[in-house]
Amino acid sequence: MKGWRSLQRRSRDRLAGFEVPKPFSIEALCERVSAGRKRPLYLHPLPYTGAADLPCGLWVSTGKADHIFHARGASAFHQQNIILHEIGHMLCDHSLGDAGSGLSALLGNLDPAMVRRVLMRTRYSTPEEQEAEMVAALIRERAGWTAPAPRPVGALGAFADVFGPER
Repeated sequence: MKGWRSLQRRSRDRLAGFEVPKPFSIEALCERVSAGRKRPLYLHPLPYTGAADLPCGLWVSTGKADHIFHARGASAFHQQNIILHEIGHMLCDHSLGDAGSGLSALLGNLDPAMVRRVLMRTRYSTPEEQEAEMVAALIRERAGWTAPAPRPVGALGAFADVFGPER
């Protein structure tokens, strides 16, 4: 549990001084993040196929704006969590050197030279993914959100889905 407490402490430190809007909405949160970063933040739906090798969320940082892509076909709660997770990456200033070969399929004709940073994921097994997910959970907590009723496998099953081994 020491690693869990350390992750939670680091994530709380990342959010020090960050005010979660009240009343809470994803739109108000995006406006707050945009203002703090002094650049526009745009949300874009992605087709949701459920394929394990395609991301359900993606953060693209260009020279002029931030873009969060989220799975359109996912439930409203899942879409909100995807957006919060990507905002977690932004607030933690995470980066990824190699965006992977699936990027061009997702972004089409977007000029690669224009993209400063891309973060996409299909798994939550890296420290950056765990930190972004913890930041998302802390934002939900500050907003007073509660998760929907747990699946039949219980809360530990949901936790394992996020932090467990690759599926």
